Amino acid sequence: MDSIATDRFDTSRFEASRSRLASLAYRLLGSAADAEDAVQDAFLHWQGADRQRIKVPEAWLTKVVTNLCLDRLRSA
Repeated sequence: MDSIATDRFDTSRFEASRSRLASLAYRLLGSAADAEDAVQDAFLHWQGADRQRIKVPEAWLTKVVTNLCLDRLRSA
């Protein structure tokens, strides 16, 4: 797979999880806007990650969103 096809596949993989991640973030943060910010930050982490080393992307994304939400709650 070339890099453009890989990026599209990885982006599609993230988008398939977006709704679940937004629901998780909303339950933790209590605000739709804050939840969407956390999910968008997770997307940036996803883009910067070495996705070849991530064995279970859904679990990795869940962990990242959870950590981002907890960081936001600690700083509030």
